Order: sequence, then C-alpha cells, then structure tokens
Amino acid sequence: MELIAKVVVICVVVALTALLLERDTPELGLLLTLGAIAVVMGFALSYYREIREMVDTLLSQSGLDGALFVPILKIIAISMVARLGGDVCRDSGKKALGAVVDLAGTFCALLAAEPLLRAALSLLTQLGGMG
Repeated sequence: MELIAKVVVICVVVALTALLLERDTPELGLLLTLGAIAVVMGFALSYYREIREMVDTLLSQSGLDGALFVPILKIIAISMVARLGGDVCRDSGKKALGAVVDLAGTFCALLAAEPLLRAALSLLTQLGGMG
C-alpha cells in the first residue's frame, strides 16, 4: 500500500510538471518522465526479493514443477517492460517505435512461452494416446 501511494504521488507531480515543461521544452518533459520511471522502478524492484520468496513458497507448497512457472514469470516481466517501453515511445510522439516495442515484446513472450507450449503438446499427445 505504501508503494502505490509513493508511486501515485510521484507520477502525478511529474505528469503535471512535464505538462508545464512541454510547452516550451518538450525534451525536458521527456527527461523528467524518464527520471520518474527510473525512481519508481527502483521502488518497485526493492520488493523483488519479497515477491520471489512468496512465489517460491507457493511453488513448493503446490508440489508442481517449477519449470512451468518460470516461463509465466518471464512472460509477465516481458509484458511489463514492453508496455512501459512502448508507452514511453508513444508519449514522446514516436508511435511507430512504440508499436515496434510492443511487437518485439509479443515475440519475446511467445519465445518465453515455448516450454509451456511443449508441455501442453506433450500432455495432449499422452492423453490422445490413452484413448
């Protein structure tokens, strides 16, 4: 809860300040936005260890193969980074670059999903062979 309050305050203040700066110097507005992104990501990454421990605990309690959860976590990370990168590009007026970042994120997510797709295909093949 504390993290989201900090993030909202920082982002609202930066957004309003960037709007004021962008009238005269759009470059400064973009730099301010990028600086805020770095600060907020620093806050968010400080919770990485806690989140990792939670996922490890849930994984060990579930008794499921951890190899199936790693691709899911990778896909989540890829989507967050691609979304952020694409939005920054679009905010700076470079819509085509934002679209390319989104497309690259989609390809990377598909590659990260390969172990899941192989496991699903294997399961379907086994089920088909049983009947």
